[in-house]
Amino acid sequence: MDNHKDLSVSHFIQAPCAAVWLAWEKPEYLARWWAPSPIQTTVHQLDLRPGGAFNSTMRMEDGSEFGGEACFLDVVKHERIVWTSALQGGWRPNKDDMPFTAIITMEQRPGGTQYTATAMHQNDEDRKKHADMGFVDGWTLCIRQLGVLAQQLA
Repeated sequence: MDNHKDLSVSHFIQAPCAAVWLAWEKPEYLARWWAPSPIQTTVHQLDLRPGGAFNSTMRMEDGSEFGGEACFLDVVKHERIVWTSALQGGWRPNKDDMPFTAIITMEQRPGGTQYTATAMHQNDEDRKKHADMGFVDGWTLCIRQLGVLAQQLA
């Protein structure tokens, strides 16, 4: 990890990797944890394979919406998901003001899964911008929501 370009959060989820993976794999499950509550998420595309599209919209409490398109780069079932906002599905370039690549890892441990999310940025300015948007608190809350759902799915 490059401290000048990357942000990372890690959390222990008391559920097996298979349940965490299922919460990623099904759009109806992803929509339940992807954004901090009470923000609502609509998943338009979730093609969990290299080159597959990842497209969602978050609806804020005030009714405003924030959409995002991305492309999965690497997918290893129950272990790792890598995606980037720099590309759309099918490897097409994406217009993004602050492109980043996310690396999600899941490690099976006694009693559950160590889940780590790292966002890699082009430069320190983009990293700071993402941090100021609430990366650590927001992504940590989402991982906790993921953990609650994974426990229910286990």
